[in-house]
Amino acid sequence: MTDPSPADDVVDELMPSDFDWQDLVRRYPLAALGLAALGGYVLGRHRGDDILRSFSNFAADTVSEQVNDLLGRDVL
Repeated sequence: MTDPSPADDVVDELMPSDFDWQDLVRRYPLAALGLAALGGYVLGRHRGDDILRSFSNFAADTVSEQVNDLLGRDVL
């Protein structure tokens, strides 16, 4: 078994301790996918600009770091 992801930890903290959400996802994958899509849609509609801004900043920082590492000095 692999190490749990940060998302697994968040879900585990939000749900009661006897609730096995991973088993539900295994048994009902299409329903789980639909629920995740609906949640993503709602989150995107309400916080889309913030999410896009955060992702863009993360991508720009990562590219700058990779270019600087490749060149061996701080260029960007």
